[in-house]
Amino acid sequence: MRCGTVVVLLIFCAPLHASARVAQGSAATTAASPQEHSYPNTSDGLRGLLSDIFAAEKAHDTARETSLIQSLLVPEDSTWFVDTYGPGFGASLAGAYSQARPDLEEQIRVIYETDVKRGWTNPKILEYTDPEKVDAPYDRFLNSMNQIVPLYQTASLEGRSATTFALAVGGKVTPMAGDLDGCFIYDRGGFRFIPLNILMKLPSERPVRIHLDMDVMGSKVIQRVPVRMPPEAIKKHISGKVILDAILDVDGNIKELKPVSGDPVLVSAAMDAMKQWRFAPTKLDGDPVEVEFQMEFEFQIN
Repeated sequence: MRCGTVVVLLIFCAPLHASARVAQGSAATTAASPQEHSYPNTSDGLRGLLSDIFAAEKAHDTARETSLIQSLLVPEDSTWFVDTYGPGFGASLAGAYSQARPDLEEQIRVIYETDVKRGWTNPKILEYTDPEKVDAPYDRFLNSMNQIVPLYQTASLEGRSATTFALAVGGKVTPMAGDLDGCFIYDRGGFRFIPLNILMKLPSERPVRIHLDMDVMGSKVIQRVPVRMPPEAIKKHISGKVILDAILDVDGNIKELKPVSGDPVLVSAAMDAMKQWRFAPTKLDGDPVEVEFQMEFEFQIN
């Protein structure tokens, strides 16, 4: 079970000023090549990366510190968001990250340089892979994935994540020290950092099936096999209405079909035909979803 997050808010009356070294480092906007820094996708791998960042800061090795911090930025041509969260939610997150990206390098640098001054250089690494074993909101970050991949977080204060913020003139809140407020992911051979406010744009739970009415689904049929009056029904003068419950898979194929009402002879004819129907796939916010709906058939003897 993940420990709770501690947030400390410091208020300053003067604007924040970035150091000259911060300004130099933020000039580069492209994340470092994964081959330049090789760390395995494990808790120890992330710990090793952070140790190297802290060591570079202690040694005043500006070039190495800048390179390592830039490696934490999600590459501009990365497809991680879409691959992990689908073309709908993923594209939305990617857009939000792109907007936040220009300021992210400086924020990371300020936090880690302050951590070195305070001696907060040995954080515990938290790894999240099971949504049943983590607290909100991290459980939904995992549940919303197409296929679960690890999320990592650091915990600098007695096993708890803690981020210190500063409030500058103008009301802008800026992270200043402690743990980066968000999660680390692994993409294209390296660790990347995603701020918490980006991941918070995910839905409370990933929708996998929606309900639509018959009229909407009738317009989405792309392959229709006619439903014919069965000879037995004509012989026995059976007529009336049949209602079927249908579930489509994400490709628009019939996944499940069961009768709701109707004479068994008519139900059989309706199901035999509808099993061969195909529908245009349905998407919600760009993500393919299953669809549940009812279809009615009216059988009449002329």
